[in-house]
Amino acid sequence: MMLRALFAVWLLITPKFSQDPPPEQPTNIILVIGDGMGLAQIALAEYLTKPPSPLAQMEVVGLQKTHSINNLETDSAAAGTAMSCGVKTFNAGVGVGPDSIAVKSIMELARAKGMKTGFVVTSSVVHATPACFYAHSQSRATYEIIASQLVNSGMDLFVGGGAKYFKDRYSDGIDLLKVLEQKNYSILTSDGLNIQSDLASIPLQNKIACFTAFEDPLRATQGRTYLPEISVKAIDALEKRADKGYMLMIEASQIDWADHANDQEWLALEMQDAYSMLDVVLKKVKEDDNTLLIVTADHECSYMSLKGKRSPRVEFNTKVHSSQMVPVFATGPGAEEFLGVYENTAIFEKMKMLLGL
Repeated sequence: MMLRALFAVWLLITPKFSQDPPPEQPTNIILVIGDGMGLAQIALAEYLTKPPSPLAQMEVVGLQKTHSINNLETDSAAAGTAMSCGVKTFNAGVGVGPDSIAVKSIMELARAKGMKTGFVVTSSVVHATPACFYAHSQSRATYEIIASQLVNSGMDLFVGGGAKYFKDRYSDGIDLLKVLEQKNYSILTSDGLNIQSDLASIPLQNKIACFTAFEDPLRATQGRTYLPEISVKAIDALEKRADKGYMLMIEASQIDWADHANDQEWLALEMQDAYSMLDVVLKKVKEDDNTLLIVTADHECSYMSLKGKRSPRVEFNTKVHSSQMVPVFATGPGAEEFLGVYENTAIFEKMKMLLGL
């Protein structure tokens, strides 16, 4: 009896050597989202890519559940809100909880800590996924309201289409491009194919607004190629401005659009564009011991399957989003936190914990 009591006391006072050490904490996080990019879409890119692919070089693979608060088939707004704000919400809700009350995003928390923030997309900058990182609205379709919120968000850098929501506004007639200039943004434009200006030439005290199209950016099938180059330039620009770290979100937006259209050629080129971007981003991350790279999707689209004997053949089974889980890849300090199966809200929680927000 005495031995049992002594053993119990020993267990209480002895350090638990079996406990895992705390995770490494990154200084910076790059979150890459392939909109609509499920396992079949990734498999297509893997078969079209000479190994080793960028995703094959990632350290950790997990799975996240994408459903919204009341629907197994989420939309990009609800899924984006889950990952950016850590709450399940209704489809179409941007940066709000199920009660429609605004919730702070990971980028808002990062800016409050003094970090620099930015995003690069192949959609408009007011589209659902990027909007979830800076805006709050009951409807993803309120593009002009969302544009006003971006102007006032303090975002250090953003790249994408949708200049019309800033310049040609039917709701109030305000030229938000002039407001951006007043807020110390350098405004860049492109021909819709490639970025014409070098972000490195912009004064470090200036924020950056880069519009790649008046409306939506071109498709990859129409020659759009800016994503890999501008993603690296965005990383460099944030690095130069950040003394307390940065967070960058990159979205390969039009994977989802190709899925909705059931267009195999368009999808293949969007996936190849995403892989080209991942190649150069992963190379940058490997040169830096302080940056965590996370690659995932907001949801799968089209219940796609892959067939064929000698070459891949895509079979689309619908034109809407699916309820399938999507993979999460991670590499860099803290990557081990993304092992396992979890809700999409855990992406926010893990990033928040790792950044100490």
